[in-house]
Amino acid sequence: MTEVVRVPDVASGPGSAPGTPPGLVESYPFHLDLAPVREIVRARARGAGLPPHRVVDLVLAVGEATANTVRHAGGAGTLRIWQDKTEIVCEVSDGGSMKDPQAGRRPPAAGTRGGQGLWIIHQACDQVEVTSGDAGTVLRMHMRRPG
Repeated sequence: MTEVVRVPDVASGPGSAPGTPPGLVESYPFHLDLAPVREIVRARARGAGLPPHRVVDLVLAVGEATANTVRHAGGAGTLRIWQDKTEIVCEVSDGGSMKDPQAGRRPPAAGTRGGQGLWIIHQACDQVEVTSGDAGTVLRMHMRRPG
């Protein structure tokens, strides 16, 4: 698993997707009800040709990221999805900020309740990028496409 962590600032604000092709990024605001978000990710992951177990991994990762938004960042955020020949990327952005640049990069302590969502995301995805600061947080989850 490869991960990139950029802290403390979101240079161009939450929701920026530098390097993605204009017009090819789907954007979905969400608030509290996460079932539609999971369905969108499931459909796009299948459409990208991911094998069934990787579809489950991506849906799980995005579900954890959006649940973190609901629990810790005011309940509302935006999901963006795009793909190219090699990968599908899901980006969750919100107005919250993360203080710990290592969050999710090390396993949670045994017996703890909560705090496992980012760890799960890092285990499920091929690459995870986190950018967080006063302007908000952007979490990008990359999954390689077969072939």
